[in-house]
Amino acid sequence: MKKMLFILAFLLGTLCTASAGNLLYGPWVHDVDEHGFTVVWVTEKPSLDFVTIAPDDGTAFEAKARPRYYETYCGRRVTGRYHKVRIDSLAPGTAWRYRIVGQVLKDGSPYKMSFGPFRKLSPGKRECVVRTFDASADTCRFSMFNDIHFNDARYTALAKPVDPKKCDFLCLCGDIVSYSRHIDTAAKHSIMPIAEKAEKLPLVFARGNHEGRGIDFYKFGSLFPTSTGTFYYSFRHGPAAFIVLDAGEDKPDSSHEYAGTADYDSYRAEETKWLQEAVKDPAFVSAPVKVCLIHVPTFALKDSWYSQLWITKHWTPILEKAGIDLMLCGHHHKWILSEAGQDGHAYPLLVNSNEDRMDVVISAHSIDIKTFDEKGTLTHSWQKEK
Repeated sequence: MKKMLFILAFLLGTLCTASAGNLLYGPWVHDVDEHGFTVVWVTEKPSLDFVTIAPDDGTAFEAKARPRYYETYCGRRVTGRYHKVRIDSLAPGTAWRYRIVGQVLKDGSPYKMSFGPFRKLSPGKRECVVRTFDASADTCRFSMFNDIHFNDARYTALAKPVDPKKCDFLCLCGDIVSYSRHIDTAAKHSIMPIAEKAEKLPLVFARGNHEGRGIDFYKFGSLFPTSTGTFYYSFRHGPAAFIVLDAGEDKPDSSHEYAGTADYDSYRAEETKWLQEAVKDPAFVSAPVKVCLIHVPTFALKDSWYSQLWITKHWTPILEKAGIDLMLCGHHHKWILSEAGQDGHAYPLLVNSNEDRMDVVISAHSIDIKTFDEKGTLTHSWQKEK
């Protein structure tokens, strides 16, 4: 009997050890441009992982014959739980299958590192496919979510109708979680409710004020790496150029809630300098349609808090001069339409409800927006001809 129990314990221990290095969250794709993308995922245990890719052309993958893309830092491949691997030198508008393979770290000693056997991490039998952006595309189509605040059921229900064949990316426009007390929890609630969509559709993340809360706030960037290394950046797809901005927290730095840890005024000042140059980029200037994505909208209402007033004063003139055609936001937990010329800005501004998904289709001559609730009911619509 004791021998049987020993064998059972050994087998259970072996199974637990084997599964301990498996995929925990992801994969998902961020920081897409015309020539590449970044694959992100989380494992249960530290591991040395890599990505292989193949054209989405129906041919055999043949992973062993393809290059391995690792995350590296200053000349060395990175071992850890949070993984991000950049794939570059691709053609615009091309679709790629990707797979993740890796080895669990067994011994991390400086001179005796060792790893377990290779294991495939791509989720189940689902095919992971991503398409690079293409400035020459006729349309830009995306769906937007915001202010989910850990409501996984709503998040999943809103995302379910999204068809990856009719959508170019998903925009997470802030406050998907309420705080980042532990980065694993933040990753779980940001990604897992939309896991199957995120494997195939790139994510565009605009940080909300709540993602800056909690002791692991500084790790949030590892979930959504960008070309600038910050939460403000720009990109182009089809006729639309995008500026993604980050207003930071909504109250003054001196507010007691931040216990002397906030320095958002300096952060926004640096962001302002970046914005002044970003709107001069030829890829932005030449785009038929210019869009700003930001969690906190740039309008001054009677009940607007500190950061909203600050960004309205400092960023609105820059965006107006740049000729943006539309700003999309969250933060207020309700639908708000502020047309050009209203509320102190010369561009239309739409705030999406926390209970709706926003579907956007942009061509060189028009913008079409519809919002839908969890039941798929059309709640609002807005169109603009160029």
